[in-house]
Amino acid sequence: MRKKQMMALLMSGMVLTGVFAGVNTAQADAKTEITLWHYFSTEGSQQRFQEYVDEFNAQSDKTEVKVTVLPFADFKKQLTVGAAASSLPDLAMIDNCDTVSYAAMGILEDITDKVENWESYQNYFPEILNTCKYEDKVYGLPLQSNNLEIIYNKDIFDELGVEYPTNDWTFDDLKELAEKTTTDKYKGFAVSGIQSEESTYQFLPFFWTAGGETMNLNSDAGKTALSLWSDMVAEGYMPKDCITWTQSELASQFESGNIAMHVMGSWNITPYKDHDLNYGVVEIPSATEGGEKTTVYGGENLCVVKGKNTENALEFLEWMEDYDRISEFDRANDHFTACDEAVADERFQTEEMKPFIDMVPNSRARDVVTYWPSVSEGYQLAIQEALSGQQPVDQALADGQALIDAAKE
Repeated sequence: MRKKQMMALLMSGMVLTGVFAGVNTAQADAKTEITLWHYFSTEGSQQRFQEYVDEFNAQSDKTEVKVTVLPFADFKKQLTVGAAASSLPDLAMIDNCDTVSYAAMGILEDITDKVENWESYQNYFPEILNTCKYEDKVYGLPLQSNNLEIIYNKDIFDELGVEYPTNDWTFDDLKELAEKTTTDKYKGFAVSGIQSEESTYQFLPFFWTAGGETMNLNSDAGKTALSLWSDMVAEGYMPKDCITWTQSELASQFESGNIAMHVMGSWNITPYKDHDLNYGVVEIPSATEGGEKTTVYGGENLCVVKGKNTENALEFLEWMEDYDRISEFDRANDHFTACDEAVADERFQTEEMKPFIDMVPNSRARDVVTYWPSVSEGYQLAIQEALSGQQPVDQALADGQALIDAAKE
């Protein structure tokens, strides 16, 4: 009898153990796995972002985020191919100038009603928040922001006995300093002039500072800005082969000590420090003495893909957008969070980051239009033709304008 009772108890325990095991398995299986694509290019930025993902996964009982890293050069193609093959992720990091195009394609989720009451949404500068919108609907939120200034090699200036540039300088001062720092060893100034979005991005601060309006490239402002660049190439102060350089290649040239000054974003602060470069940062020059100056917002938005696991994607997005969390991520990545709180945040007030932060009130985003890629192609063509010497500046501007006009039709 006792043996039978003991056997019954044992069987009951086994059943209960199986039940509890089933409960635990069910709890684990209850988490929905979502995918996130990004194109962070450095090992440090990839690792930092993964640490945040791991932290989120550990505290969430609903959602498990899996990350896929894609090369920036292939990212747009992969999104387009993924849309055609119905193999898109749940969340995607998208260049802020491209977000509107993907929203117009219908591959992003309208999350307006979900995020409009979030504190993070309400705190972003309207200029940068607009890059997340299409037809007044919201499709994502900023993940990180940057702008462009001039970074210069102090050692080259010291070697040649040339004074460092200051924030009150002008286009003429830039050209003069480029001449003074050009030798058999160095070029005084360089940009990323490659036929891609990168050259448009680098050119816009000069064009806007000269008084330009984006859709009117063939203008006095266009001539002022493009002539500044092409004259420096013609006079030997800028390397002609910069028309083939990406921003990464431009940074490599600076790291190698080949150029005295270049246009660059804040994201290279830490890499330059790691290379023990003695460098300084100065604001984009004004077109004339005492004139206004404007630089360009860059950065990425984190967008929710349509028809996927929207609620789970929003859970991660809201968690990541907490100011303390995202500002620390941005700071570690040498970017900034585009809101008043970050501008006043002492963590962003380092010697190297301060010029970028100080220019935030004078930063503007590229025009938020669905045909932006075609507009950019007009800028790229003009830059290529003028800097290569293929066409004089006036004709290069006219050729570029023709592409812009066609894009607007």
